[in-house]
Formats: sequence, C-alpha cells, structure tokens
Amino acid sequence: MNRKLIYLHLLLAIMTLGACKKDNIKTYNDASSMNSIYFPLAETTNYINISFGYSKSTQTDSIVSIVVRAIGSAQSVDRPYNLSIADSSTMKAGVDYEVVNKALAIKAGTVADTLKIKLLRTTRIRTDSAFLYLDLKPNDNFTNSYLSHQITTGGKIQTLYYTRLRIKDDDIAGPPPFWTVGNSYYSYTAGYLGTYSTLKFQLLITRYNLSVTDLVQANWFLTNGNYKRISAWADGLKAYFAQMAPAGTPVYEADGKTLMTMGPNAK
Repeated sequence: MNRKLIYLHLLLAIMTLGACKKDNIKTYNDASSMNSIYFPLAETTNYINISFGYSKSTQTDSIVSIVVRAIGSAQSVDRPYNLSIADSSTMKAGVDYEVVNKALAIKAGTVADTLKIKLLRTTRIRTDSAFLYLDLKPNDNFTNSYLSHQITTGGKIQTLYYTRLRIKDDDIAGPPPFWTVGNSYYSYTAGYLGTYSTLKFQLLITRYNLSVTDLVQANWFLTNGNYKRISAWADGLKAYFAQMAPAGTPVYEADGKTLMTMGPNAK
C-alpha cells in the first residue's frame, strides 16, 4: 500500500470517529431541563427595608418592585411561577399588603418578570415593624436548584438564598439633628415644638410642605436663619390642634390616647 493510500485511510478513520462523537453530543434543552428561577437582588442581599417614617402623612402606600428572573432562554409561552408567602410573615394580605400583578408569570419572549407589592400604611407599623417573607417554589415550569450561595461580610460567612426575600416595613423615624436630645439646639427646638415623635414630625412636614432631605442636614438649624421658622411652625400647629379638638377630631400621638402638643413657648 502506497503512502498516499495510507494517508487516505487515516483521514477517513478520523472523519468517521469524529462523526460518531458528534452524534452522541446532547444539546441543552430549556423545556426538558426546567429552568431555575430566582431573585437577582438576592445575589447581594435577602432584605428589603421600607419605612414611611420620613414620608408626609398624606402618603398611604408604597409599591416595592422586585425582579424575578429565569435562567435560560426565553420561551414562546407564558410560564407561571410559584410565589409562596411564609406563615411566619406578620403582614396580612389585603390588610398590610397587596400583590399588584394580575398574574405571576415569566411572559412569552422574556426571561424576567417584575413582581410588584403594594405596602399599605397601617397604624400598627407606627410602633412596630412588620415583615413579609417571600419564597419562590418549584412548579411545572421552574425548579429552584439555583438555591443559595455564601458571601463573607466583616469576616463572617453568610448564606444567601436566591429564592428568598424578606421585606421589612415600618412607620418609624428618628428626629432630625436639631430635634435630637443632646444636640446643642435641642432646648430651643423642644421649647417650641415639644417632645419629638414621628407622627408630629410627619404632620409638620405635611402641613408646611417641608423637605426632609433639607431638615436632616447637620447644619440646617443655622443655615439662612432656619431656626426662626421653628417658632412659626409651632404657633401654627398649636392653632391647628385648637381647631381640631372642638371639631371632634383631636390629634393624637401613635398610641391613640395621648394628645399631641407643642412646647411651652408656642403661642
């Protein structure tokens, strides 16, 4: 057998072997593999904290938008996913929150959905935080095999779950610097506005359309003579309280029993 013929046989053998190996390759199939589903936010944190504390009293709710993503390519049909609310949640559906989405599904031609939850501003979160625990469960369309990972924070290892999120909600806020006990301006402020409370602060920013961003600045009190405005606010709120009580709608603190008052210097 001449050299050219030997080379030809070797070439045919290699091509045949390659064809056999190619026939055995299995391609990834989204439909049969059932893609995992997860919260992208959970790659960095499992917590969402919402507070109405610095919101005007006219705000009644807040919508939280959360992306839900599927691993793999888009499909030609809608794929409903299974969102579970843990029994340990202290928020109650229809009372403390509402799921805005009419249907929970990864729509055809997409790989993600935006879950929208409306948090309702109830009176009970004025004194204590409420919690909602979300968990993506497997169903006929998705698995949760993309379940967890670990991160190191401050030298400590923490496990984050891609399929879980905790929403914390409250209506509590600390005082701005000029109204904080121990601050050099506290005595002046309390003399007009009285003891700080979240509800009183919210009423103040609502009635006078104030910017919380400005008020919480450390130098707000002396900037542009802002401190002079405090006495006017106190006088106005005291007059407001005097009007509301005879009308049968007295203004109370968060406990619903203690009347809201101004400081002794208010006129």
